[in-house]
Amino acid sequence: MAHFFYTFIIYPLILIIEFAFGFCNKLSGNPGISVIGVSFAVSILCLPLYAVAEKWQQLERNTEKDLEPGVTRIKSSFAGDEQYMILSTYYRQHHYQPIMALRSSFGLLIQIPFFIAAYIFLSTLPVLQGQHFLFIRNMGEQDALFHIGSFPVNVLPIAMTIINIIAGAIYTRGFKIREKVQIYGMALIFLVLLYNSPAGLVLYWTMNNIFSLVKNIFYKLRNPLKSFWICVGVICIPAFFYFLIVSRMHLIYRLTACFVFILIFCMPQLVKAVQKLFAGFLSPLVSDSKIRGRIFVFSCICMFLLSGLVIPSALIASSPIEFSGIGGNPNPLSFIQDSMIQALGFWLFWPLCIYLLFNSRIQTFFAVIVSSVLFCSLVNTFCFALPYGDISTTLSFVSGVNFIPSKSIALLNIVVLLFIIIFCFLFSGIRKGRFFTSILIIGMLSLSSISVANIFSISKNYKIYVSQMKKQEKSKETLSPIYHLSKTGKNVVLFMLDRSQNQYIPEILKETPELADIFSGFTYYPNTVSFNGHTIMGAPGLYGGYEYIPEEMNKRDTVPLNTKNTEALLMLPRIFTEQKNFSASVSDPSWSNYTSYTDLSIFKEYPKIQGHQAAGRYTDLWYKEHPAANSVDSTGKQLKRNLILFSLFRETPVSLRDVVYKKGTYWSTDQAVQDTKIVMNYYTALDYLVQLTDFTGNKEGSYTCIVNELTHENMFLQAPDYIPVTKVTNFGFSKYAHNSDYHTEIAALKMVGRWIMYLKENGVYDNTKIVIVADHGANDREDCIEKDDALDASLTGGQYHGRGHYHPLLMFKDIDAAGPVKTDDTFMTNVDVPSLLLKGIVNDPVNPFTKKTIPLDTTDFKKNGITITTCDKFSPGDHGKYTFSIKDSEWWTVKNNIFEAKNWSRGSAPAK
Repeated sequence: MAHFFYTFIIYPLILIIEFAFGFCNKLSGNPGISVIGVSFAVSILCLPLYAVAEKWQQLERNTEKDLEPGVTRIKSSFAGDEQYMILSTYYRQHHYQPIMALRSSFGLLIQIPFFIAAYIFLSTLPVLQGQHFLFIRNMGEQDALFHIGSFPVNVLPIAMTIINIIAGAIYTRGFKIREKVQIYGMALIFLVLLYNSPAGLVLYWTMNNIFSLVKNIFYKLRNPLKSFWICVGVICIPAFFYFLIVSRMHLIYRLTACFVFILIFCMPQLVKAVQKLFAGFLSPLVSDSKIRGRIFVFSCICMFLLSGLVIPSALIASSPIEFSGIGGNPNPLSFIQDSMIQALGFWLFWPLCIYLLFNSRIQTFFAVIVSSVLFCSLVNTFCFALPYGDISTTLSFVSGVNFIPSKSIALLNIVVLLFIIIFCFLFSGIRKGRFFTSILIIGMLSLSSISVANIFSISKNYKIYVSQMKKQEKSKETLSPIYHLSKTGKNVVLFMLDRSQNQYIPEILKETPELADIFSGFTYYPNTVSFNGHTIMGAPGLYGGYEYIPEEMNKRDTVPLNTKNTEALLMLPRIFTEQKNFSASVSDPSWSNYTSYTDLSIFKEYPKIQGHQAAGRYTDLWYKEHPAANSVDSTGKQLKRNLILFSLFRETPVSLRDVVYKKGTYWSTDQAVQDTKIVMNYYTALDYLVQLTDFTGNKEGSYTCIVNELTHENMFLQAPDYIPVTKVTNFGFSKYAHNSDYHTEIAALKMVGRWIMYLKENGVYDNTKIVIVADHGANDREDCIEKDDALDASLTGGQYHGRGHYHPLLMFKDIDAAGPVKTDDTFMTNVDVPSLLLKGIVNDPVNPFTKKTIPLDTTDFKKNGITITTCDKFSPGDHGKYTFSIKDSEWWTVKNNIFEAKNWSRGSAPAK
């Protein structure tokens, strides 16, 4: 029962707070500012409720003031039962019930559910752990600014209480002592409750008190509403122009923020426009409480059915077996039950509570707005579903999805939605709303029927699943090979292990000496540098050679960066397929089409090149085949949270779905869950390498490019096998044993090693050329690099990246190479990779895009050093359309031995 009430009442508020925190964090990148943003958002949302509360409280004060003489006279003249009877009669004569006294506490009652939701969310929020803000050292713990003996003095709760008392003193000026005692007493209670709470939570409540203080000051002004909107306008105008012009965030987030500011700024005009509607088309609803009540309630019920039952049940009914046996919920109907209860809170409990507080005009506005939201949601769900491909059980799409719709679809969607909104406002009052209520009743019956049919289908299929489980005939997916090597020709394989660190290789080979035997014929290049510390500028050259280093890409300033990046990704597969008739497979290409998902459309024009998404495609299957690891799996937790948000995704206009989806996280702030999910998506892609590889490639040979980001993520794994477990008890014995990125790197190399053994067993290893490389390094300081704090600080203007960030992994094995792993201290860059792969296979290779010959010997490029950039902008949106936005001070020259500080010097900006 407690779970029901939590999911029903509190959980909807937690999701609202989580979204507000996530959105503010996206805008600011600072958890402290995000907490303040959450407090501001909640205060703005509750402002109308506080206005109603203030009205009720004033009504109660006026009533008490009017009744006070009579009550005093009765109490002085009568006692006992006689006093009670006469008082009851007196109250009845004046249409007053003693329970109405609760109206004076309504302002406090509003805060309770929001306080509980904020307490649950912020007190355990992982993002706040270890984060400092202003004088707060750790927002995940009490601030404890100083101690008196062993007693911690927490400044924030004290400041919160002082502000609360000041706000109460302003608000209760002229009130009875009883109300003052109530306000001050609550301030002291909150001091006791929150004194030892995490600083992030206390900061939220302190800001709430500051906003309450400001609100109380406005209430004392002659024209509080006008003054408030003037202040809001002063804030909104510069904020609007900042996000429109200055901010480098993704366009859709900037436009969303700008829309919110415009909406707030124009609120008085919108209110006037709605008031005119009240006097015209909506007047039948204003005068008829039953009709507007029916429209509101029926619309809410339809939204409840759509969000909590129809969309979740349709999704699960599409593949019930996949959603069976997840976590502790073998029956997928349990997830629909959760989404139904959540939707009950979102669309019935809270809307009805708010609706009943307001007058007939506001109720009419709510009725029309909710009905408009309903019809828009129905159209978006059923008419603008759009084909996004397969979806995983965590509700992230497994194929590369472009959420940006075509201009025609987006425009059509907007036009249809505007028509629906206009229709609802103009025609909801026709025939006193009977026509509208009839449509809503039909909608309720239709949505209920769809839900029942879906639930019946799920139940039927679940029985089949149970039957299969009893017979131990578990349904297993077949892994179809996507990497096709040749037994007779030469194979070229490129492993791009994102952010894998060069410095870890000696320790990995020391801890697991069997890998040194497995990687026979490999040469390890420790003296390797990358051209940037991020994928966007560090990877293109790795795929396309020296024509695609940042300096050269900026020289071609008439060609869009996206086009040049695509050229780099396609150069090697095109050379091998077109100049040598090889087969080619590429999985998870880096920043393809400058999208954050795996966009495989770049391969459409090249039928000989097969593009694949491996990351995330096999995670669900892996968990089914490794039931002991299910405790690591957060699928059930994510599904419970995301199911109703997937409904919101379907109900949202097509242009805004990317905002709701947010790379499959749905704005989750549980970083631990997200990190586990991302790690496992890449871990499983490498773990299935053997099953994903066959030897059906062209007889002439094959080219395979495997991009994997397991090494980019941080997660401790169980040594010595380095596998995922719930709680790691063995960290290994390496000096890097407590570096989580060391764990993911050794796990990646172990799985690649198992794949190499598979090649050896099938006689394909000797005729295979392999490069294992990274686009950049990770650690700012490495033991192998000469210490020079001043140099490291100057690389990026004192930011956290040092020279280790430009020290990527590079290992190479040539055709027929054998013997133990060798170390070669030759000065190398990760951009030497194309030459290493082409040499001995393609004579005089030509870049099919620029028609320039690709040198097979890159010594001349490096004899006088190379020019790298320390620019720290890692997203396409941070750069221009044609060139990278690199400051003159961010160009550096590196030569010879990268481990010596003297070989790093500030370079000059390249000539254009």
